[in-house]
Amino acid sequence: MQVYEVSLEVGERPCPGRACPQCGGCARLHKHGHYTRWRGVDGAQPVKVERYVCPRCRHTWSVIPSGMMSYRSLPVEHFEQLADAHLGLAGGGARPPPATEKENGCVRRAIKALSKRIPYLCGLFGQQLPVFANADICRFWRALRELGPTMDILVRLAREFKTSLLGSYRSLRAFWEREPLPI
Repeated sequence: MQVYEVSLEVGERPCPGRACPQCGGCARLHKHGHYTRWRGVDGAQPVKVERYVCPRCRHTWSVIPSGMMSYRSLPVEHFEQLADAHLGLAGGGARPPPATEKENGCVRRAIKALSKRIPYLCGLFGQQLPVFANADICRFWRALRELGPTMDILVRLAREFKTSLLGSYRSLRAFWEREPLPI
């Protein structure tokens, strides 16, 4: 499972959820190492992602560093700017610098993934988002952005629903829905 660093206090460990069927949130998580992710589209900057494990249920928790999205290398703020421009939400202020071909590809793939999750996310947010008859990504993105900044939405989805904006966590999918790991 994943927790965003911005949702934690300084030096605070993530805590297991009260809804956990094994431990009920009463166990203290232990540091379980880290792994490296690459920040940015070019993957030029390595970032250490801390991992924790619950000693009772053995679920692991990753703490996603500030400004990063789960399963994506594009920073959240930059993704938000590019998606706003791509989907026609850019304001009247100064335009951001033009996106590179790699950034455009990242945004196109992210928007494609997001458009497949519109009914699911509308169901999670309930009456806060209107139900769209078709997968109109522009109207959905506009309604989603009215809920707040993308980082706040990512934190809320992770904390309340144990999912992400662009895809479900692989560890929480049923075994028949998971892709087989390469051998």
